[in-house]
Amino acid sequence: MGKFKRIAMKDIKAMQKTLDDLPDKNLGKTREEAVELLDVQIRKALEKGYTVRELSEIMADGNVSIPPPVIRARLLPKGETTRKRASSPSKARDTASAPADAAPASAETPSYYTPDIPDSEL
Repeated sequence: MGKFKRIAMKDIKAMQKTLDDLPDKNLGKTREEAVELLDVQIRKALEKGYTVRELSEIMADGNVSIPPPVIRARLLPKGETTRKRASSPSKARDTASAPADAAPASAETPSYYTPDIPDSEL
């Protein structure tokens, strides 16, 4: 068997200092994190009448490129829309005439649900 190479303590101490002094490479934020940081300002702009698409374009001009779907997913509750769609009277009539017991089309199947297996497959 060969001998194990030993590393001098001064070299280990020097490497500790080198590793401790490394600059942070994770300086930016993800799009989702950026939306969270800009939450208050985006909500105020929405209240002023701007659409999510307009805000996305404004932010892209300022080098903060966040697509509208990411903004909607983070800030708007599920099913809520911006001002143009929400104020449409025909949309309100369509939802009012829908049967109350009908399941929404976008409802996801719960994790505990298991479909029945036909007797022929048992």
